[in-house]
Amino acid sequence: MGEQADRRRTDTRRRVRAIALELFTEQGYELTSLTQVARRAGVTRQAVLHHFANKEELLTSSYEELLPALDVIIEPARARPPSAAARMRAIEQFDALVRGEHGASLVCAQVNEHALRGLTAARTLQRRLNDLTRALAAAEGPEGTMRGRLALAAVIMAAARGRELGGRQAERHRAALAVARSLIGAEDASPVADVPGRSRSEP
Repeated sequence: MGEQADRRRTDTRRRVRAIALELFTEQGYELTSLTQVARRAGVTRQAVLHHFANKEELLTSSYEELLPALDVIIEPARARPPSAAARMRAIEQFDALVRGEHGASLVCAQVNEHALRGLTAARTLQRRLNDLTRALAAAEGPEGTMRGRLALAAVIMAAARGRELGGRQAERHRAALAVARSLIGAEDASPVADVPGRSRSEP
């Protein structure tokens, strides 16, 4: 009985968080209320407040689960001098992250970057993304940094802008990876075979 209750609470918490990220992305963090989250999730506002005291706490819980997954990508990619193979592995791992359970958090962060700049959790996430940007840079200086950041943006765009980009999801992600590899100078590196989250049928 206790295990079933715990499972229901966990399921409700995850559903509320998923719905909140969806709404933050659709209409903006600032314009979304917990009442709207509750309504779309099919629960009462009190049920939402049982799990999260406010929007910031809700968003922070999502980012706290994302950060360790980003660290797994960043640390090996920090080696200097950077190799094309290391950069390629990092961008492919990031693509797998975007296509997986943390994709909604990353899309939300990009769409709401300006609105979330005052939140501690959002600033922490941006620092991690800055670390990954530097790890992806094939050269020092503004151009290398810009290419690294644009590579990350291309991968997130494949998930966030499906309607505008057209095509199937797999096609969009292949296109995003091709663009990202070109930006970070890894287009000639061999694809990584053991990236978590990738289907064996994908190239």
